[in-house]
Amino acid sequence: MCRAIDVASYILQEKGRLTGYQLQKLLYYSQAWCLVTQGRPLFSEEIRAWDHGPVVYEVYCEHARRRSVVQSDLSGRPEVLTPEDTAVVDAVLDSYSGMSGEAIEDLSHHEDPWRDVYDGTSSARSPIISNEAMTSYYSTLMSSDRWTTEIHHVPHFSYAPRVFVSDAEYDWLTSII
Repeated sequence: MCRAIDVASYILQEKGRLTGYQLQKLLYYSQAWCLVTQGRPLFSEEIRAWDHGPVVYEVYCEHARRRSVVQSDLSGRPEVLTPEDTAVVDAVLDSYSGMSGEAIEDLSHHEDPWRDVYDGTSSARSPIISNEAMTSYYSTLMSSDRWTTEIHHVPHFSYAPRVFVSDAEYDWLTSII
């Protein structure tokens, strides 16, 4: 498994200069969609609910106080990402990277994983957005109607994603089979 800083370096290698807001949200969405489509985390670092949306603190420490970030600002190694990792990140970049920092922040603020845990703080002790919350929420988005997937910028994957169902949904599905 790669580190979040490696993913951040890959994102910047592919997109060039980004704001810290954009970089942090692209990391968040990369983690969320990897959980949904690959059934595993992309990186092990925790994502916290800060004022401006989801943040990986370890990456934030490397770009703090910069208005914008380029790959050389970070210590990550993008070459350690596997082809499966880059496929997920590339799909996320295709869907979200055209959004401004404010627009992608606003989107994350309207989605349950951040909204359900945010407590008004922005620090290394802010609440963690769990992998389970991301998996549940974004799996539901993946199987939503076209309008919902478009407004939430659900990525298009070139492979069949895994689908998460809750215990209640599983029980219902097995009852009708």
